[in-house]
Amino acid sequence: MTIQAPPPRSEPSHLACARSDVPADGAVLTCRVEGRAIAVARRSAGSDDIVAFDTRCPHMDGPLRLGRVVEGEVICPWHFFRFDVCTGHAVACDKSQMQLKIYPVKVLDNKVYVDIE
Repeated sequence: MTIQAPPPRSEPSHLACARSDVPADGAVLTCRVEGRAIAVARRSAGSDDIVAFDTRCPHMDGPLRLGRVVEGEVICPWHFFRFDVCTGHAVACDKSQMQLKIYPVKVLDNKVYVDIE
């Protein structure tokens, strides 16, 4: 049995899932990372870029795990608020103070690591 060392501390260090577990169709995967629910998805359908963000919408706590990621934006299924999955900024709401929590991601050896600290 080979034991893999965790990534260096300067890299995200909490294993979320295997890269192959992340849906390629815009769906959102919910992973448990250090006891916290984290949404993991591809930046857009078919993309190799993996992103991670809170599972709850900052608007009214809607379940983003039931939302979709389309062209770099996660769409909340409750009120259709959209957030950029790279910056967390609300889309099409110029004066909105709402911000989706985004987590840094690193893919190493086909495993997705998320930094939740």
